[in-house]
Amino acid sequence: MKVLISLLACGLWAGAVWAETEKDAEMKTLYIGTANTATGNPDIAPSEGVYRLEMNLKTGELTFQGLAAAAKSPTFIVKHPTREVFYAVASNEDGTSKEGLVVAWKRLENGNFERLNTANSGGLGACHIAVHPSGKWLFVSNYSSGQFSFFSLDDDGRLGKLEKVFSSDSANKGPNAVRQNAAHAHFMMADPSGKFAIGCDLGCDRVYSWKLENGTWIENPERPFVTTASGAGPRHADFAPNGQYVYVLNELACTLEAYLHDPESGVMTNVQTSPTLPFGYHGVNKAAAIDVHPSGKFVYVSNRGKNEITVFAVDDTPVRGDKHESGCVMAPVQHLSSGGDAPRFIGLDPTGNFLLSLNKKTHNIVVYRVDAETGKLTDTGFRAQVPWCMSVAFE
Repeated sequence: MKVLISLLACGLWAGAVWAETEKDAEMKTLYIGTANTATGNPDIAPSEGVYRLEMNLKTGELTFQGLAAAAKSPTFIVKHPTREVFYAVASNEDGTSKEGLVVAWKRLENGNFERLNTANSGGLGACHIAVHPSGKWLFVSNYSSGQFSFFSLDDDGRLGKLEKVFSSDSANKGPNAVRQNAAHAHFMMADPSGKFAIGCDLGCDRVYSWKLENGTWIENPERPFVTTASGAGPRHADFAPNGQYVYVLNELACTLEAYLHDPESGVMTNVQTSPTLPFGYHGVNKAAAIDVHPSGKFVYVSNRGKNEITVFAVDDTPVRGDKHESGCVMAPVQHLSSGGDAPRFIGLDPTGNFLLSLNKKTHNIVVYRVDAETGKLTDTGFRAQVPWCMSVAFE
């Protein structure tokens, strides 16, 4: 009898552990970057920093968990590729510098953050941040001063030295007198191989290319930049998972460009340009965010003004051309509401099953389910309210 009771107890314990493990596997923690600005809504308190949410990976349901870390306008947040360390660009806190601030946090067991260290961003108006696939480099884009900053990272993920600042040439500014009055660095990221990095300058209609050579970043000697259409305003970009293509989203022209990316030289060659808006729309709009599906079969972009998400299906089967191999054909397959006003950011969860739309002006996050065959989105009905939501990073 005692043996039977013991076996039953062990069975119940094992079942409880299995159930808890299964429950944990269904959940994912995500962090939201925000701006510390009054919301103008008495029911929505101003932001205090980075917020934590839990996401059910089966249903897409979001559960608000509160403040993860206090900071002054940590607008864009990213995670280290191998460590429980997160980084954000923010506003300088003590008034000693006009430069932006870069913050590094360690993620604690309770899901909240502990600050590791900070550094000035190397320029004015820091707006975007990205981590190199190796976890050894951090890239920061300084919008107001038109500068791209390269930081080294310590082995534990702390911010290291500001190794290099590349200043774009404002003499080559675009024709838009309001938005292209000077160089405006808006985005940087490495290619999947880690050999190259690219940077979008909205003010100069350029996408720069750098090469990692002997532990130092240099301008790509093969082709230091490509020029978009005049007045296009390249804002953000993303690579196909295999690195063969890079997609550039132009904020001002509201176009999506596909470039063939040479894995040996880093040279980018335009192969297609497609509008992000449905035919016949003539209202005010600014393209905002882009994310490529892990399968490489779909590209998602957001439009502020029209307040919608555009889904592109991609056929990237290579075919022989006159000068290079390229079979990239982007076709818009869906235009749907972003679920709020000003979708500044969109992001796929790590499984690729859900897409989150962060609507800045209505302070809400909307969850869509991704159809694995078509890439099309379906509103799950799940929402979360976060003041001035600007970016998302998953654990």
